[in-house]
Amino acid sequence: MDQAVLRGMRARFVKMAGEYAQRLGDRREHIVLKRDHSLRVYALAAKIVARESIAPAAPYLAAALVHDIGRFSQFERFGTYRDDESVDHGEEGADFLRDGDFLAAFEPQVRECITLAVRLHNKREIPGDLEPLSRSLCIVVRDADKLDIVPVVLSKLSAPGPRDPVVTLGLMDEPNAWTEYIADVVASGESPAYGNLRYINDFKLLLASWGPKLVHGASRRIFAERGYLDRLFALLPQTDRFAELKVRLAIGLER
Repeated sequence: MDQAVLRGMRARFVKMAGEYAQRLGDRREHIVLKRDHSLRVYALAAKIVARESIAPAAPYLAAALVHDIGRFSQFERFGTYRDDESVDHGEEGADFLRDGDFLAAFEPQVRECITLAVRLHNKREIPGDLEPLSRSLCIVVRDADKLDIVPVVLSKLSAPGPRDPVVTLGLMDEPNAWTEYIADVVASGESPAYGNLRYINDFKLLLASWGPKLVHGASRRIFAERGYLDRLFALLPQTDRFAELKVRLAIGLER
């Protein structure tokens, strides 16, 4: 696909985000947050497909660009990014793409695969019976998405002043508190469900658990090279329990 087509998609996406931001006025910050996140996920997906020699790249870049397109209407309608308190943003985005012409440059079968990747990118697990392109798109988008969510949250947690409840999911900010069940889940090699999080420290543990579960080796290397594990654990209570957990996750990153 011609690079001009992808540039046109990016321009259209940015224009759409700008229209939502203008309507939301004082609340525009969170639309800009998701616009910029989506553009960075696009860039991360480009790195992953290049390092993993996946071709053609265009469907992956398009899926990465629009993976969170449902976030705009979600936030405009509900003022939150919590799916469990509003709508499933993957479903919202897929419905928008299915009913519109945003992906018109792609063949129908590829459009369907991109739309399905958007629908599934935020689910705990992806179905085992997906056809190859849909599965491959899902994996790249999910990897790239996680790789950008971590620094977004880290930047908000490191900023002075009160926590942003939209980014921190309205979780309790108690510096020395965490849910032991969440730590146990992470120690078992799994990622906890958002619905089980109670404290911001639980959220940090969830983000740390993502590193070893990234599918592509290129993705895990990016997570390690950017020091996300060190940065997350530096913001957690300095206990023997968490020191051991950090070592276990670091080993997982090297698989």
